[in-house]
Amino acid sequence: MNEKVIGANIRQHRQRKGLTLAETAERASLTKSTLSKIETGRISPPISTVLRIGQALGVPLAEFFAEPASSPDYVLTRKGQGEAIERDGSQFGYSYEALALKMPNKVAEPFLLTIKPSDPPGTFQHGGFEFIYMLAGKMEFKLGDETMLLNAGDSIYFNPRKVHTARALGAKPARYLCVFIQDEVSGTES
Repeated sequence: MNEKVIGANIRQHRQRKGLTLAETAERASLTKSTLSKIETGRISPPISTVLRIGQALGVPLAEFFAEPASSPDYVLTRKGQGEAIERDGSQFGYSYEALALKMPNKVAEPFLLTIKPSDPPGTFQHGGFEFIYMLAGKMEFKLGDETMLLNAGDSIYFNPRKVHTARALGAKPARYLCVFIQDEVSGTES
C-alpha cells in the first residue's frame, strides 16, 4: 500500500473530526512533525503507529488502507447544509458549520461560525493563518493588545499565533465566515 494513500486517509479523517495536527499527534503519542510526515506520505508508519492514530481519531484501522475514491473537483454545500462539528471554540458555546469537509487535499478549511451574546469569550492561539468575514451581528475581536469592533461586512486576515479572543456584542449572535488556512512552510494548521 502506498504511504501517500494511508497519509491522505489519515489526514481526511482528522480533518473530518475537526482536529489539528497537534491535537491528534498528542492523542496518538506522536510529535506533530512525525504526524505531518505520515499525512504527506514522507514516511511509512508501522502498523502500531497507524493503530494509535486510529484510536486517537476513533477510526477503524481498515479505513486508513482504503483506496481513495476519485477526488471531486468541487464540494457544493447548500445553505444550512454544512456539517456541524466540534472544534476548540465549542467549549465556549460557539457553533461551527463546516462548509467543505469532503474536499480532499485542501490548505484552507472554511466554517460558518456563530457566537451567541451569552457565550463566554474564547481565547485562542494556534498555527497557520485565519480569515474572518462578518455576516451578521457585532463582535469584539482582540488580537494581542489591540481591540477591534467588527460589524457585518468587515473582514480581518491575521496571524493566529498571537493570542486572540472573540465575543458577540449586543442582543443578536455574531455570525461569520471563518477560514483556517494551513501554514505550508511548517505544515501546521489551525
